[in-house]
Amino acid sequence: MNNILLDILIKDEKKSNTLLYSSGPYWNYKNRKTIYELKKKNLNNFRNLHSGVGTSFCDNLIYDIRNEYNLKGRIISSFYSLPIIKKIYESQLKVTSTHINNYLKNLSIVYNNDGRVNSLLNKYKFENTTEFGCIQKFSKNNHEYSTHYISMADRVDILSKRFDFTKIKTYFEIGGGFGSNIHFLLTNFKNIKKVIYLDVVPNIYVGTEYLRYFYKENIKDYLSTRKSKELSFENNEKLEIICIPPWEIEKIKVEIDHFHNAASFVEMPENVVENYVKYLKKNKINQVSLISYSGYDSKTTYKPELLNNFFDNKLNMEWHPNVIKDDNVKLLYLTSQN
Repeated sequence: MNNILLDILIKDEKKSNTLLYSSGPYWNYKNRKTIYELKKKNLNNFRNLHSGVGTSFCDNLIYDIRNEYNLKGRIISSFYSLPIIKKIYESQLKVTSTHINNYLKNLSIVYNNDGRVNSLLNKYKFENTTEFGCIQKFSKNNHEYSTHYISMADRVDILSKRFDFTKIKTYFEIGGGFGSNIHFLLTNFKNIKKVIYLDVVPNIYVGTEYLRYFYKENIKDYLSTRKSKELSFENNEKLEIICIPPWEIEKIKVEIDHFHNAASFVEMPENVVENYVKYLKKNKINQVSLISYSGYDSKTTYKPELLNNFFDNKLNMEWHPNVIKDDNVKLLYLTSQN
């Protein structure tokens, strides 16, 4: 675990314009919890049942609610150590474990037999998709696949009807989860050589280290960019992945073939999105794709169709079902003219 990188990100975030570059109400609680879990458990198996590092932006499941608490919750949960309460709680965890195991078994059956999933497996490459303890997965032909990566493939496949990914060289993603979308794209489109990946602290730390696991020296992390006055790509064909926190967007001086955001824009205060878009427009962005979800909560997010307002209402909007159509989740795709 790169403690220096995490500590510097946390320290420098406090020096930035926190109203624009720190997590908003939707993410603030979650991110404080993530920092605690990172320092307690680091990144080992952060995609499994026993880590609270990536809940909400990774693909792990909640098994023990104590992994989701911040300070007040942890103080209250200390009562779980009392003998009688501890016994009751451990019994509940056994029940929860049974339900999760049954869910994962059913998940594997569904993904193994779904026509859309099999089509994606035949069309795209899926390499090393279950690292760091992934549990939401299935096996087929002696190979393990992350269900989360199937969703990434489904999204890319739908976007491919609007954009030719084989012609994209430079790519910019804000709010990239733990880096799975970028990993999937780079696995399948070797023509993408230059990437900027931006996310809030501490999510950007998780994504940086996840991508570093695969791409090693091709990663430029915040420690290597924080002293730079300007951020631009090297003038070569070498793979380059620049991983930055939000305030670094002010330094970017590049032309981007494709900009992408999935879900997180609707989870930010509107002034934060406006600021991001302002800096996007200062650079030349040739293509834009946004993805949001149905069933938004007006208390923490806003209507996904309103995202078009930030882009002068020039984006096309289409609703599509999720990769597994029976889960009742629909996704809104907003795309620029190609």
